[in-house]
Amino acid sequence: MNELARRYRAELLLVGSTLSLFLFYYVARADVIGTRGSTDGWFTVTGPVFPPTLHFLASALLLGALPVIVARGLCGIPLRELGLGLGRWKEGLIWVAVGLPIAILAGWIASGSPAMRAVYPLDPSVSAQVAEFVPHALRNLLYFAAWEVLFRGVLLFGLRPRTGDGTANATQTGMSVLAHFGRPMTETFSAIPAGLAFGWITLRVKSIWYVAIIHWVVGTSMDWFIAAG
Repeated sequence: MNELARRYRAELLLVGSTLSLFLFYYVARADVIGTRGSTDGWFTVTGPVFPPTLHFLASALLLGALPVIVARGLCGIPLRELGLGLGRWKEGLIWVAVGLPIAILAGWIASGSPAMRAVYPLDPSVSAQVAEFVPHALRNLLYFAAWEVLFRGVLLFGLRPRTGDGTANATQTGMSVLAHFGRPMTETFSAIPAGLAFGWITLRVKSIWYVAIIHWVVGTSMDWFIAAG
């Protein structure tokens, strides 16, 4: 079975990631997705709303732990080859230093969008008070780290031996954009260049963690600006 799994690892990673995203999108949401028919009004198409903390924990499981179990346990891919080591840490830290001011600026710009304010923070009760916001930021870190584990880790590094760097980067970006469906249009569109750039940086530094920090700062700074406003 292990040999067969290694042979078809790209297919297993794609199918496993698709299942994880299905569960993340429909079962473990902190909000609802619905449709408005021509005659019947609003109808919710996703499952019951998860409390924010449970949503973040479920996201860590579905986007982080389960894909790694498939990649490592079933396909036999070492964690380092999934980008879960430190990689080229000196270059990674340079990217973090360059990326953090841009991330904060992006968060500030996004916080001014009425559509983004209608969706975020995913915990609508959070305030800008330090005692409340720090725990929220830490939950966000769990969420964004798991996001990067799936897209820039399992998918990008897991597919590249079969597809090459370019196709692997395009594939993980496409799936990341699809995972944004139901979010504001500007956020979903921005996921295209961001996904390609994050993938390119990750391939250079051979680790997901530096991009994960930048991505986390984008989302968390946006939440803070919204909460503070």
